[in-house]
Amino acid sequence: MTAAIELQSAIVSALRSSSALTSLLGGAFVYDDVPDSRRPPYVVIGPVETVDWSTATEEGEEHFIEITAWSSANGRKAAVAMAGEIRAALSALPGNLPGHALVNFTHETTRSEADPDDRHFRAVSSFRAVTEPLT
Repeated sequence: MTAAIELQSAIVSALRSSSALTSLLGGAFVYDDVPDSRRPPYVVIGPVETVDWSTATEEGEEHFIEITAWSSANGRKAAVAMAGEIRAALSALPGNLPGHALVNFTHETTRSEADPDDRHFRAVSSFRAVTEPLT
């Protein structure tokens, strides 16, 4: 399995295990692909960009992950609260994934905004991770 998929699995597991986040969502509504019938609130993973981070002696990858919290409430307060719980849940990601070491995982930015099409608010959090294969 690739490091990006292992990392995404760990992220989804951590988010679905967060009682604070699932309380705000009304359940473990964390998706890679949101079902057509699903209305906010929910969290969606993506996009994920992976680039080579290898050195002359070590293999590695750098991953840029966006996680979006969608709120059904008016205003950004609920979306920003969900983004805060996402950061808290991901602060305890394990150092080892099934086939890779998670060397670094950091929150980079969070942007909150209204969707111009349907007026739902969302908070988009960007994270950066570095992984190395376990040998």
